[in-house]
Amino acid sequence: MDIQAEKIELAKLILSTDDTSLINQVKALFKKKEENWWEDLPASVKLGINESIDQANRGEFISLEEVKKEVSALLKK
Repeated sequence: MDIQAEKIELAKLILSTDDTSLINQVKALFKKKEENWWEDLPASVKLGINESIDQANRGEFISLEEVKKEVSALLKK
């Protein structure tokens, strides 16, 4: 089933229920999705992301094109 059909089915289920608890749970899922996911990451992951950003800002990275060239060269061996 494609995503549009899934959304329609979900909407039908929501519209057909009078279960306030279920409606509140669905709302909570959407609210959780909107919250700042950064705060849920472990400190080690945040550190790694920040280090990567710092490296990129200093120009210490390899472009995607360069990676493609290197991979292509390795595969030809």
